[in-house]
Amino acid sequence: MRRRRYILVALLAVALSATMLAHMGCGTKEGGTKEPIKIGVVLSESGANEPLGKPERNAIKLFVKRLNEAGGIDGHEIEVIIKDDQSDANKAKQAMVELLEQEDPVAVIGSSGTGTTIAMKQEAEKAGVPQVCMAAGANIMDGDITWIFRTPPTATEAGKKALSYIAEVLKVKKVALLYDTNPFGTDGKAVVEKEAPGFGLEVVVAEGYQTDESEEGMDTHLTNVMTAKPEVVLVWGTNPGPAKIVKRMRDKGIDLPYVGSHGIANQAFIELAGAAANGVVFPAGKMLIFEKVLEPGSEEYEFIKDFSDAYFEEYGEKINTFAGHGWDAILIITEALKRAGANATREELRDAIEATRGLVGTAGVFNYSPTDHNGLTPDDLTMVEIVDGKWEPAKE
Repeated sequence: MRRRRYILVALLAVALSATMLAHMGCGTKEGGTKEPIKIGVVLSESGANEPLGKPERNAIKLFVKRLNEAGGIDGHEIEVIIKDDQSDANKAKQAMVELLEQEDPVAVIGSSGTGTTIAMKQEAEKAGVPQVCMAAGANIMDGDITWIFRTPPTATEAGKKALSYIAEVLKVKKVALLYDTNPFGTDGKAVVEKEAPGFGLEVVVAEGYQTDESEEGMDTHLTNVMTAKPEVVLVWGTNPGPAKIVKRMRDKGIDLPYVGSHGIANQAFIELAGAAANGVVFPAGKMLIFEKVLEPGSEEYEFIKDFSDAYFEEYGEKINTFAGHGWDAILIITEALKRAGANATREELRDAIEATRGLVGTAGVFNYSPTDHNGLTPDDLTMVEIVDGKWEPAKE
């Protein structure tokens, strides 16, 4: 009888211990594995905008890795679900719909280009989900801006910076404009033609080219351009078009100044254009040459240096403008989440993003408001010149 009692007591002890361990295990689980916060991402990792989408993806993944290693947001890890829109607006829309239906993200990032971003914007408005894009087209903010925010400077800000350089530094009047016929290029064309008279400039010819046009095809456009007797060539597009144009210009002996858009602010332009890239000037965020234009010890300098060091350690590559756009996009959302709370609704998160003030990013200092979802000003830009295959501050 006594033996049975001992056995019963032992069994009860084992059961009690098991129960305690189970509870201890639940506590650890509850404390360490809270539900992740899902953020959808649509990027152009292939197609014409691949040079933009790949560094954006790398930056977003690295940012999230570091944030989660530091404990996430109130114990919740950030989970990004990334889809490739192949630089196609229809595929961007499809990817957005899939993300919203299958993943229920609290916010979305994307896309890399203007056309793909506009395609996503329509779905973001329907679903009522905050969208932070990395495209610069001014027309993205046409119409309803309730749910859309952006990280890069707009075509308007970049256009004014480039036109100011032409008028005040080059001191010429006649501008030949070559633009990509995609949404980024046509948006830039509209800005340049609208703003040029205000700088005392005349657009003597505006010639559109196709994104995938051959170098031989660019010859025809350059012939048309030169008949207008310009004093400077302004090219508005993203690679590879602008690189092909400068190569053909130099091959044909056209030595006019070449001013580009902020769409060529990456190493790919230098690699594609080779020696012809030297002398090209374009507007860009200060991040590209931060060690030469920002004061060491300043908040902006130290922020960008931390990003630069981390990116190089992870990927063995230098940062570029588009990696910066990705870094800023996930920064803006997660900083807003910290203020709104890990369990914030989409509307609460949207309001928190709109309330962002004085947030230092790679592209400048972000200040959003109910009427301004761009966040930056022309003062966040600088002019960059390519010298011996490297970025240097241009005369301003």
